[in-house]
Amino acid sequence: MIAMSDLFRVSLRQVVRQRGFGVILSIALGITAFIALSVLGREIRYKVGQDMVLMGGVNVIQVYMDDKEYPGQPMREFFPATVDALRALPGVGMVSRNVRDGKGFLLRGEGERSLSVYFIGIDQYFAEVYSLSLTAGRLFSDADMERHSRVCMLGREAARNLYGDPDKAVGKLLFLGKDVFEVVGVVSGVMLGSWSQGGFLPYTTMIDRNWGDGKVTRLFVRAVGWEDVPPLIRLIPEVVREHQAAPYLVIRTQEEQLERIKTTFMWVEALLWLGIAASLMLGGGAQALVARGVPAPLALMAGAGVALLVYLLATLLPNALCDVRQVELRVDGNAVILPAMLDSGNLLRDPVTGLPVLVVPRKAARLLFPGVYDLGDLASLPLGFRLLNVRTAAGSALLPLFRPDECRLYLNGHPSEARLLVAVAGPEYGGAQALVPMAALSASFS
Repeated sequence: MIAMSDLFRVSLRQVVRQRGFGVILSIALGITAFIALSVLGREIRYKVGQDMVLMGGVNVIQVYMDDKEYPGQPMREFFPATVDALRALPGVGMVSRNVRDGKGFLLRGEGERSLSVYFIGIDQYFAEVYSLSLTAGRLFSDADMERHSRVCMLGREAARNLYGDPDKAVGKLLFLGKDVFEVVGVVSGVMLGSWSQGGFLPYTTMIDRNWGDGKVTRLFVRAVGWEDVPPLIRLIPEVVREHQAAPYLVIRTQEEQLERIKTTFMWVEALLWLGIAASLMLGGGAQALVARGVPAPLALMAGAGVALLVYLLATLLPNALCDVRQVELRVDGNAVILPAMLDSGNLLRDPVTGLPVLVVPRKAARLLFPGVYDLGDLASLPLGFRLLNVRTAAGSALLPLFRPDECRLYLNGHPSEARLLVAVAGPEYGGAQALVPMAALSASFS
């Protein structure tokens, strides 16, 4: 009787004689790569979703009544039946109510400092629609809307400007008009933008006091995915007008960012399918080459080449989707959040400190230095500014240079402190984006 060990040894010898170790290895690598890419596909889609949020929320559609721009027109509001109908549309993940025009209040913070804070009315779904993070306290609840509660939330920058530490804001009492409101939470998020410097009230509470519009005049519609946005843009006006009069309805989306998402996703899909095809070639291609008379070593080399391609796809592709989308700067209590892009051509470094230099448009820099009328006037620059000599297409130029108190780069939804200096672009740069040097990215996220 043949022992099990002898049977295994004879079978293995036969396989080795027929296939060669290289072919066996190629098949094993091919199967492994196929499984890895199948799993990687879900990770890629997740990163695209993260990128979508960081690019300004292309899956959030703003729908509002623009009646006040037309004299003599009554100010219309969105009816509850309209909101329910929009929530029932295919591709709609969430709908949030909003009192579009808010109301500003002068608030007193710690010490003798006073700050004007602008409040808007929102519902309990706003935080989820805009992917907000809770910095301290709690978010609005269903009960806050139903009871018309006198509570409020502050953006992180507003809480920091008022109390220094956002955690200290929770529980504070604010005098808004004739009423006292309790701060129940502090929120932050990449998509908040300038709202981070303001506050939020229950929309029902604002309507009771006739603050702002005094009505629900704007809706935030969050699509399930970016691919649902184009059909919803066509459907939303039809559904709204089926349930109420809306002659001056406006639909606002992030069109440019949406186009970038479409292009990115197209390349992602193409590279993913290429990787899967390469893994199949790696698994069966080596066997086919040997069957056609190609020596096993050459078949192994071909398989190794395909394996290298799969490896590059698996390691480089997710990183290619990671990109800085926003930059947050703070100087002397003033803050600004800018859209940003990585600029491989930005090789600027400060000759004194050796730090990389971020370039921002002049309009954005004015928000950080409200007391300076013209940052282009080198003679009137505030204390602490220096001049950076740069070469542009038009020749040499001197750019105002300063060190921010704080600088955060946002990558995959996570902020990271960056050590760099900031140069103010000349008037010839008409863009709204901050130009982030590659050196700042590697230093911040390493």
